[in-house]
Amino acid sequence: MKIKIINLLLLALFANVTLAGQAQSIDKQKQARLESYVASYYNQGSFNGVVMVAEKGKPILSKGYGYANVEWQVPNTPQTKFLLASISKTFTATMVMKLVDQGKLSLDTRLSDVLKWYRQDVGSKVTIRHLLNHTSGIPNYFGLKRQTVDDIMKEFGNGPINKTDFAKKYCMSDLDFEPGSKWMYDNSAYFLLGLIIEEVNGTSYEKALQDLVLKPLGMSNSGDRQPDPYKVIDKLATGYMHQFSTFSYPAYWNMSTAYSAGSIYSTLEDLLKYDRAFYSETFLSKASRDAMFTPGLNNYGCGWELREVPVGIDSAVKKIRTHEGFLMAWHTRFYQIPDEQYLVIILSNAGNAPLEKMFKGITDILYNRKPANMKPLVAFELSKSMQPGKIDSQLEKFRNSFKTEKDKWDFNEAELNRLGYATLLKDTASAVKVFGFITELYPGSWNAWDSFAEGLVALGNKQEAIKAYEKSIELNPDHKAGKEALLKLKEK
Repeated sequence: MKIKIINLLLLALFANVTLAGQAQSIDKQKQARLESYVASYYNQGSFNGVVMVAEKGKPILSKGYGYANVEWQVPNTPQTKFLLASISKTFTATMVMKLVDQGKLSLDTRLSDVLKWYRQDVGSKVTIRHLLNHTSGIPNYFGLKRQTVDDIMKEFGNGPINKTDFAKKYCMSDLDFEPGSKWMYDNSAYFLLGLIIEEVNGTSYEKALQDLVLKPLGMSNSGDRQPDPYKVIDKLATGYMHQFSTFSYPAYWNMSTAYSAGSIYSTLEDLLKYDRAFYSETFLSKASRDAMFTPGLNNYGCGWELREVPVGIDSAVKKIRTHEGFLMAWHTRFYQIPDEQYLVIILSNAGNAPLEKMFKGITDILYNRKPANMKPLVAFELSKSMQPGKIDSQLEKFRNSFKTEKDKWDFNEAELNRLGYATLLKDTASAVKVFGFITELYPGSWNAWDSFAEGLVALGNKQEAIKAYEKSIELNPDHKAGKEALLKLKEK
């Protein structure tokens, strides 16, 4: 009997070891597939940044792609710090919820009850909840009439701002709608939440961030950029604008004006700690987590976009908690899939990147569905030859490829169009050839003919431009801007 029991125990132990080995093997397979998939975006010139994919707090993939600093070819790594842009709003919302848990605030607290200087007629209608879920009706300071980014920068300069003066100027206008009746994405609301946190906590926003979130979670490589825009931060990536194979600097943006709506920086490794906090019973109360993750208008909770997305082989619907960030050079996404406790973080320091498309392919791999094949991007290959004397042979090569091996290349119309406009001022003749090439590939696209017409105007070929505009309008009779451009050309 003893021998039987020992044999059974050994058999069970062997089975457990085998299953663990199989699970580890599956993870390595997923890791290899994920690495290859994300690398394909870097290789086609679409992505420069860092990516993490984790399950229940354990990374499957954590890797940098491209450069944190292009000039010195310093590579991106999981330890590289990135500005999070509007992912910062989730931190601001978390800080508010911590203050609610401490009994210092309520989601029904009125704006003017905390910020006594705020205009009473508006502040008495707007609650903390309205500010958190973008239903306050307070106009977004990026979209105010007659106010541009340049106007804001001219008035407040490139150094630390007086945040109360900024709020009085840009966050205290008449309401666009009655609070709670509509949804409108609103940086002004989150700017005001930063001031509310300072007032209620009795500290700066920066210190409140440290005390309420970063220190409790051990996020030692994260912080707030806005108090001192000139401060050198160790291992912070440089931000670029990225056009295929070309990098350039964006216009300067004073992070003091982003403040609690978009000024936090972090790393993949710190953000993994942040992810785990939302599954903890001790960091935030259940009531606070429920408030954050219950969808309201436009499927937005308190600081989070909340979706239901079909994924995997059986297209099972999964709840997704996410937030996007976009500020000049920085394009970021933080995704949680709570059912399996998957985490996907994608951070770009080179402008606009196909983050949603990348997430779709990553979830395909996680849920055992084959992602769409990534093919070399024709626009990226052409970008290396955008100069007089070289573009013609490359275009001829891809004309032939479109006829004989179309499935081997990605002839994405939008990317080719973007290449044309990226080159239009520097090399008008080459740009026009690209626009013309697009009309050959997509003769039924009104936008292709419209871009071709615009390029021909820049080249000075007005008669051909008229023909191109006429073709565009024939394909899209409702294209008002094209009709106006055509009329002007004919008048001349």
